[in-house]
Amino acid sequence: MQLSSKLQFEFASFIAALEQGYFREAGLDVSLKEWFPGVNVAKEVAEGRADFGTLDSSLIVERANGRPVVALAALMQHSAVGLLLRRQAETLSASDLAGKRVGTSKDTESEVLAYLQASGVSSGEFRHLPQIGDARRAVLEDKVDAVGVFIGDDAVRELGGRSDFLLLSPRSAGVDLYGTVLLTSESLLEAQPAMVRAFRSATLKGLDYALDHPQELVNLILARYNTQHKSREQLLFEARQIGELSRPANVALGAMSIARWRHVLEVYSAQGSVKPGADLLGFVYDPDAGRLGPLLPWMLGGAILGLLAVGWGLRRFLAREN
Repeated sequence: MQLSSKLQFEFASFIAALEQGYFREAGLDVSLKEWFPGVNVAKEVAEGRADFGTLDSSLIVERANGRPVVALAALMQHSAVGLLLRRQAETLSASDLAGKRVGTSKDTESEVLAYLQASGVSSGEFRHLPQIGDARRAVLEDKVDAVGVFIGDDAVRELGGRSDFLLLSPRSAGVDLYGTVLLTSESLLEAQPAMVRAFRSATLKGLDYALDHPQELVNLILARYNTQHKSREQLLFEARQIGELSRPANVALGAMSIARWRHVLEVYSAQGSVKPGADLLGFVYDPDAGRLGPLLPWMLGGAILGLLAVGWGLRRFLAREN
């Protein structure tokens, strides 16, 4: 299992599935591989060095650019990216950032730029400062007027509640991407559909447990998985934020829709990352249909056309006989 970051509460679903024995009960022997600089998660999975992985909505860019990867489940229904804004008299929303300094990291850049564009601020109207490593320091030292953040980060925990800062969400401008997405390769899904289904099911069971028992999972992370040396307060804050994004009301754990992925595609198309109208066939896993999920609509369509052709032929035959 190739993770897209270092271990933290974001990956509590896998930790819970390991510690509660859900993977073992499914006959799976699972190990977690932390991300490190230079690792391309989609490439690791597509080339077989990992069976599964996690990535954000940029997974669709990998797919559109030729990587044979499949989205199995949305572990976070909404992205954790936000925009932390220094509150000023003339700066109270994303639309006020024309002429201002906006900082991003590699992981927040696409979504922040899409948010600004959707808010009516085009790329040439603000000063973009990419590759911001420490969002908290950048905003406190007045190096930026706004900075992309993950809402579970320390910058948000420490500054988000202060009266001189605002935390804005891209969703307020209609930019609604998925957060953490579970993925596998087309080849593994084709070769072992039952194993893929079992892994997905155990992961979602782990996610459900983790969201219901955040204190217990934080204790586990502190005891065995805390490679980032986060404090209990940091992890509990992250757990609260991720819980709201992972299990919103009336949405099943892991659920995805073609309509949402088309929206994601439009966001990346507007930035030139993918061609408009890229084909999504085979990209979104259907757990109810198993290995035929990505092909099922096409097969049903073919079957219907076949039946229509048979009916048309039978009609012509009976007409000649009469």
